[in-house]
Amino acid sequence: MTAVLIILAAALAAVSVLLIIQKREVKSISGQLRELRKLDTNMLIEAKSSSADELINEINSVLKQMRRMRIQYHQKNHALEQMITNISHDLRTPLTSAMGYLNIIRHSYLPDAEKKRELELIEKRLLRLEELINSFFELSKIVSRGEPPVLTELNLISVLEDSIVHYYDEFSSRKRQIIFQSDSHKYMIRSNQEMLLRIFDNLINNAFKHGTGDLTVTVSAGETVTLTFTNQMTGSSPDIEQIFDEFYTTDISRTKGNTGLGLAIAKQFTQMLGGSISAAEENRNFIITVQFFHPA
Repeated sequence: MTAVLIILAAALAAVSVLLIIQKREVKSISGQLRELRKLDTNMLIEAKSSSADELINEINSVLKQMRRMRIQYHQKNHALEQMITNISHDLRTPLTSAMGYLNIIRHSYLPDAEKKRELELIEKRLLRLEELINSFFELSKIVSRGEPPVLTELNLISVLEDSIVHYYDEFSSRKRQIIFQSDSHKYMIRSNQEMLLRIFDNLINNAFKHGTGDLTVTVSAGETVTLTFTNQMTGSSPDIEQIFDEFYTTDISRTKGNTGLGLAIAKQFTQMLGGSISAAEENRNFIITVQFFHPA
C-alpha cells in the first residue's frame, strides 16, 4: 500500500510539474503574440520547451500566411493606385489637347483651310480618347467576366491574314512591310474569332508603334500552332518580366499614346482561349511567341 501511495505521489508531482511547464509555455506564447502585434516584424514564436511544439508550429504557419496576405494586399493596393494615376493621365492627355485646339478655333480668326486642319486634329484626339475608354472598358470586362468564351472551328491562317491586311496601309505609309511566312494555308483550331482577331491586332499594332523596320510573322505547326511576331526595337529594351502587365510601358512619360494595355489584353485573351504567350529579346529584336492547341 505504501508503495502505491509513493507511486501516486510521484505521478502527481510529475503531472504538477508538467502543468507548471505548460502554463509557463502558454504564458510565454501569449506574451510573444502581444509583442508581435505591436511590431511590424517577421519574427516568429519561439518555443521555451518541447511541450508545445505542435501548437507553436501551427501559430507560426498562420503568422506566415497572414504576412504573405499583407504583402499581397500592399502590392495590389500600390498597383491599383498606379493604375488610377495612369488612367487619369492617359484620358486627360488627348482631352486637354482637343480642348486646346477648340480654344484656338474659337478665339482666333483662322482661314478655312487652317480651321479644317485644326478640326482634323481634334477628331484624332477624340478618337484616341474613345480608343482609350474602349480599352479600359474591355480590360474591366476581362477581369470581371466569369463565363468561358464561345469556341468554334476556324482557320487560324484566315483570321491572321485579315489582321495583317488591316495594317497593310499603316506599315506601307512608313515604308515598312509585314512579311508573312507559313508552311500551310490552313490550320484549323477551336477558338473564338473575335478574340483571336483582337490578339493579332494588338500584337501587330504593338510592333507598328514600338518597332522599326519590317515585321515578320511566321506560323508553323506540330502538336501546337506556333506564331512568332519579330521586329527590331526602338528606344530602351523592355522589361520582359513585365511586358504583359497592365499599364506597363517603356514610354515613362506616356506621351506616345500608349496605355500599356495592348499586350496585357493579348495575354488575357490568349490564356482564355487555352493558349500561351511569351516574349524574348535577341540582338535588338523583340519576339513574341503565341501557341495554340492544334488537333491532330
